Amino acid sequence: MVGQKRLWWWVGIFLAPAVLLTAVFFYYPMAYIVWLSFHQWNGLTAIKPFSGFREYRNLFAEPIFDMVLRNTVIFVVGTVIPSIAIGLGLALMANRPFPFRNLLRGISFAPYLVSFVSAGLAWVWMGSSSGLFNHVLNIFGLHPGNFVNNPAYALPYVIAMYTWKMSGYNMVLYLAGLQTIPREIYEAGAIDGLQGGWTQFRTITWPLLQETTFFVLIINLIFSFRAFSAIYVMTDGGPVHATTTLVYYIWRLAFVHNTWGQAAAASTLLLLVVLILTIGMVRYFTTDSTRAS
Repeated sequence: MVGQKRLWWWVGIFLAPAVLLTAVFFYYPMAYIVWLSFHQWNGLTAIKPFSGFREYRNLFAEPIFDMVLRNTVIFVVGTVIPSIAIGLGLALMANRPFPFRNLLRGISFAPYLVSFVSAGLAWVWMGSSSGLFNHVLNIFGLHPGNFVNNPAYALPYVIAMYTWKMSGYNMVLYLAGLQTIPREIYEAGAIDGLQGGWTQFRTITWPLLQETTFFVLIINLIFSFRAFSAIYVMTDGGPVHATTTLVYYIWRLAFVHNTWGQAAAASTLLLLVVLILTIGMVRYFTTDSTRAS
């Protein structure tokens, strides 16, 4: 009994630093943001008068808030689904034995190693009126002009850059999942008549990648919801708020307009959305795994 108590003391001692750091750098800031969303503060004074739900009402009354929400949904859906699909396709190709497999892996993963600032600046240059993309499109008689300065093209262009950068990261995650699937399962499936690439993928590969897909989906959702650097470098939220997402709007509310209470309210809404989506996906994948087993 004494030895067991001593063991728990040692467990507590070793866990205390991690628990303390998590509380100080994660739970406290999150709780403070929620608390601040019910107070009016300009970021300069020490006085933070209680304002109730006024900051939330002011947030929803903003003329561009509907556009911000729409841009956020388009950006998240437009980056998460294509980057996961492309990453899965690259992983399936890179998992097959062929002479230049390692070269494909390196080329596919290389964009992720480039910072968003550097990648964004490069894509701004390539999307300018005299850039690479316009030179290629001019050959086919297309003249879109400057992509980042056109409200119709700016958001899809940023989405394309973000997808290009994240696809290689998803490839690595899926490749790790593919390499955990034993070859014996495919051999047994072939004996049972499950032959052909699509048949094996649908009946063997995809079901066994459910846990990997869950992890990839959660990570990509979080990354896309908090994407800031690419938008800041490429468009600064413009033109005419065409690329202003919720995270970028939070930054403008806090550091440009000095309405920290309203920024905290927007941050709280973003936190709730991410939590609801995460909990929903956890329940879906857990139920699906239980049903499959």
